Amino acid sequence: MSRYWFEQAKSNDLLRLHGPLGTFFLRKTAGRDLVFLATGTGIAPVKAMLESMGELPAEQLPRSVHVLWGGRRMQDIYCEIAAPRLPLTYTPVLSRGLPEWTGAVGYVQNIYLAQRPALDQVTVYACGSDAMIHSARTALVAAGLPERQFFSDAFVCSSTS
Repeated sequence: MSRYWFEQAKSNDLLRLHGPLGTFFLRKTAGRDLVFLATGTGIAPVKAMLESMGELPAEQLPRSVHVLWGGRRMQDIYCEIAAPRLPLTYTPVLSRGLPEWTGAVGYVQNIYLAQRPALDQVTVYACGSDAMIHSARTALVAAGLPERQFFSDAFVCSSTS
C-alpha cells in the first residue's frame, strides 16, 4: 500500500479500505467493574478504550476501572495512565524486581488476583503477550470470573526471524 500511495496514487483514484476486523473493543460498561491487564505495547488499545470511556454519558460509566500495566524494566512503563472522568486505579507492574522499584513486582494477573477481587461484576480486557493472555484467562476463570467476561487481544510474532 505504501508504494502505491507514495509513488502511483493520483487524484480521484478509487480506494477500498477495510477497517479493523478484530473483536477487542469496549462492551457495555454501565455499573461494571472493568479490569485492564496490559503488557508492553498492549497498553495502546487500553489507553484508547480509557479515552473513549471519557466521552460516555454519566449513566454509561463503569463503577470502577483498574488498569494493571506490566513491563520487564522501569523504562517499559513509558507513559502516564490517567482518565479524569473515570474511577480509575492504576498499578504499574514490573516482572523483574529492581532495587530502585518500589511498585508491584510479578505478573499483572497475579497482582490483580492477590487483591482477592469479587469477580461477579467484573469484565476483564487483556492485551499483550500470548503467554500473559492464556495465563490470565486460566487464572481468572479458575478464581470465578465468568469466561464470557474475559476479552483479549494477544500479540503474536508474525515472523520466525
